[in-house]
Amino acid sequence: MTTVRVAVAVPRIRIAQPMENAAACLELIRQADSAGVQIICFPQLCLTGFTAGDLLCNRLLLDETARALDLLVSETAHLKPMAVIGYPARDVGEAKPYNAMAFIKEGRILDNRLDTSPPSRWFLPADPKDNTDTTDIINLFKTEGIDCPVSLLFPLEKSVPDSEGIILCPSAIEGRVGALKGVELKLGKLTEGKRCAAILASAGEGESSTDYWYPGMAVVAENGKIKTSRSPFCGLEICDITVGRSHKRVMYEYTPIQDVDYKVARISKDPFMCGDTERKAREAFMIQWGALRTRLENTGINRLVLGVSGGLDSTLALLVCVKTLDMMGLDRKNLTGITMPGFGTTDRTYNNALSLMRTFGIDWREIDIKEACMLHLRDIGHDPDLHNSAYENVQARERTQILMNVANDIGALVVGTGDLSELALGWCTYNGDHMSMYAVNCGIPKTAIAPIIRYAAENELEESVRPFLNDVINTPISPELLPGGNITHRTEEIIGPYRLHDFFMWHLLNERLNPKKISTWAAHIFADEFTPDEINRWLKVFLKRFFSQQFKRSCMPDGPTVFGISLSPRGGWTMPSDISSAIWLKDLE
Repeated sequence: MTTVRVAVAVPRIRIAQPMENAAACLELIRQADSAGVQIICFPQLCLTGFTAGDLLCNRLLLDETARALDLLVSETAHLKPMAVIGYPARDVGEAKPYNAMAFIKEGRILDNRLDTSPPSRWFLPADPKDNTDTTDIINLFKTEGIDCPVSLLFPLEKSVPDSEGIILCPSAIEGRVGALKGVELKLGKLTEGKRCAAILASAGEGESSTDYWYPGMAVVAENGKIKTSRSPFCGLEICDITVGRSHKRVMYEYTPIQDVDYKVARISKDPFMCGDTERKAREAFMIQWGALRTRLENTGINRLVLGVSGGLDSTLALLVCVKTLDMMGLDRKNLTGITMPGFGTTDRTYNNALSLMRTFGIDWREIDIKEACMLHLRDIGHDPDLHNSAYENVQARERTQILMNVANDIGALVVGTGDLSELALGWCTYNGDHMSMYAVNCGIPKTAIAPIIRYAAENELEESVRPFLNDVINTPISPELLPGGNITHRTEEIIGPYRLHDFFMWHLLNERLNPKKISTWAAHIFADEFTPDEINRWLKVFLKRFFSQQFKRSCMPDGPTVFGISLSPRGGWTMPSDISSAIWLKDLE
């Protein structure tokens, strides 16, 4: 048995800036050298950033990456650790690069391992024969008293030909609820009952938060047990592991591991928040403010604009904005909250909006939109007594216009408030509340919003806001677009209960069930609340709206995936905007 000192290194990178990223990697290697580390594992593509997109095929970026790698190699001439670093490797004559990991030690590249089934369309698949055992690495470890193989596993879903010794797992894992727990389960299973250890480094700070947030992960597992697990993480995590060569060869084949949460979700009325609700709320809230912080840091913007109505969605977005500024060490006055009373605004939501903004100490404004909306209705020749969709949408678009123009005026980013359930149903005004510069709630289903607000109120924010937050949670959901003085325009009476819609969404998109099975399953789960006819009625509404409203999702703003379901057209959910729902409705009949 041999004790080896290893390290997980997650540098703070800048997308498409290889020289800066190489310098960040070099600093971590130097720190590891000072601590006596023998092997250091970096994330995938850390010289360019995992989220560089089509630029990963750009020749200028690839050439700059090659120069950065050469510089990094030369600067490690007097450093002892073997560093395993991810980068896109250009092959002369090919239009696409390989997803590669370089084994670097003391001024030499000992080996380049190429991904045989790369994670995206931007890479060429390597021939497995190109990844044979490297004599230099084997001999090197033997001379240092480490008589065990070193395997490379990226991503985790692949098989490991020899799961003894040291397994390096360079990764780029999106932050989502339960992600770290899933990684721990996989690495524990991978090393269980074997004389081996797995070392995982996952992409972190600096990666784009366009549709996913990369929190950074440092996880080390040995013989089925987790020795260290940190996320969010940026920096160097050092750990001593004990490994050895067994007498028999062990083959590990990946099999999907469904954690307890997932199994419970399949039979739950609340598939998104069932199980450990507090943990899920904590992780979801962290993903939201972490993603927004990343967007601000990457763009250099330090001011935010938010419409605050006093409803659930805008309240959660307000909490996310406040937490983000606090975590960045910025003044809360950098957030401009604007409440915009319209034709249907009630005293309850209006007062809650004002109370929250004042209590948090943000910069706040009140802009009444009724006069502007009446003027616009006159301009387009619309009778103000005709309360149709034009009457309602004029208000939503007037509010968005105000938010966008104020943001332009003060150099800020408009934070969107729409949630995942509204996106699935298309329950938003096209180019109104549908649009923003970053949508922090787009990965949060409606049924998760109240639990997240409740968690944040009790654990993350000052006690003085709790009475107002509790009242927001207890306020009926309404767009408040029709006059009347009280909340008479209740969303769930129009489109159906969000509990059912979130159940339908989870099983349609996660389980890929057909409508008939979803209906049968819902009738069983919700037997004490809804009749089969009621369930079928609202499932038809969901299906019709889900298919007909795709055009809104086709141009939705950036925002983080939180629970593993994304409706973003950039890689979450792709579907034609003019598709028919006929066969799905027929299946339900």
